[in-house]
Amino acid sequence: MATLTFEISDSLLKRAHEAAQALDRPVEDILVGALSVSLPDIHDVPASMRSELLEMTFFDEESLWQIAKGEMTSAEQSELQALLDVEQRPLVLQEQVRLQELRESYGKAMLRKARAYALLSLRSGQPLLAVLEATD
Repeated sequence: MATLTFEISDSLLKRAHEAAQALDRPVEDILVGALSVSLPDIHDVPASMRSELLEMTFFDEESLWQIAKGEMTSAEQSELQALLDVEQRPLVLQEQVRLQELRESYGKAMLRKARAYALLSLRSGQPLLAVLEATD
């Protein structure tokens, strides 16, 4: 364990105290918990995405919602489905490469979306499902 001393705004400290009181926990636990959620463990994340996922911590809510609600283009979705549906013959090398690119793109999009939803839920102070219902 390490000790760190830093300044935070009065309003943030007030919110931390309110959360601590509501949860009957020390304010330090609340702040450490908030930090652990907002700073994701990126060891299992592709190196090309690590800084992007960390940077999302500082995005405004509108940007996070754009990511959370984003999708692959319909052309990419159709292309991915067509490559996955090929059953009569093995994929040629070019198709294999493109399929891998689309799968990676899809996986990265899912990581971005998961991070965006987690941050939006954390910021709202509500469970994720409540946040989703409020925006629909």
